[in-house]
Amino acid sequence: MSKLTLHIQQNTNLERVAAILDFFYNRNTDIEQLAATCQLGASVLQKNVFPFLRNLGILDKNNPVRLTHIGTTAAEIQDSNPDLLADFLHLLIYHLHLEEPDRRFSWAYATIVQQLWLRKEVVLSSAEKKSIVAEVIERASGKFELQKSEIAFSESSVAGVLNWLRSLLPTVLLFEDQSEKFSRRYFCTAPLLVKALDMIYKEEQRSYGVKIFLREEVNERLCQMLLLDPSGLDNTLDNAKRAYDYDQGGLFDWGYEGGYGQWVMLTQSPEWTQLLS
Repeated sequence: MSKLTLHIQQNTNLERVAAILDFFYNRNTDIEQLAATCQLGASVLQKNVFPFLRNLGILDKNNPVRLTHIGTTAAEIQDSNPDLLADFLHLLIYHLHLEEPDRRFSWAYATIVQQLWLRKEVVLSSAEKKSIVAEVIERASGKFELQKSEIAFSESSVAGVLNWLRSLLPTVLLFEDQSEKFSRRYFCTAPLLVKALDMIYKEEQRSYGVKIFLREEVNERLCQMLLLDPSGLDNTLDNAKRAYDYDQGGLFDWGYEGGYGQWVMLTQSPEWTQLLS
């Protein structure tokens, strides 16, 4: 019997994705040159990296390869605000399995992010990574109704997740005394917060323009998605309100309501490019 594979491969990272986006956005065609830029063999690029980007919906399945709508959006973010690209990709990978359940690597990615968030601060020793692997396999066994022995997941898959988390700004991974340490961040950008809230609106099938109260479960879900410490949420909400203030004709608002607590509101589902202008 074949195993359930949750592996997140390590050949794809932010720098290579940025080079690939630039390559296809500018309609270049020399794959050998792209492979050299990515410091990979052309076969690795085409057999490992391109399929992963197709799974994310960034590249299409045509020959010659082209960017999809999502890929074009990513290229435009890379062009206009490259510091946001890592968080764009993080949310894309984190959320994908909720829309496409067969993208199980996305489920594994989100699960590891959640497990790290629950740890608050932790040195990512080999023993800690083994612990994370065991937790993912345990949860996968329950979710997919399989024996643990039927699930393929290892420390190399954890390394694949860390590839993406290293690139986030503000950062969540730092080297400390020759070891890598995870810690929650205390701020994230306004576009990232708004798109994370947009995902919650869609998941819960909420109507735009209606407040969502940040009760404990919703607050935790939002902070996990953003890798944000809850103590940093108010400042992050304030920053988003300054950027997209509903009172000034924008799409976002937040506040407190007696007896109900903290709330947030989006008036529409914005495109990423709309949030960059």
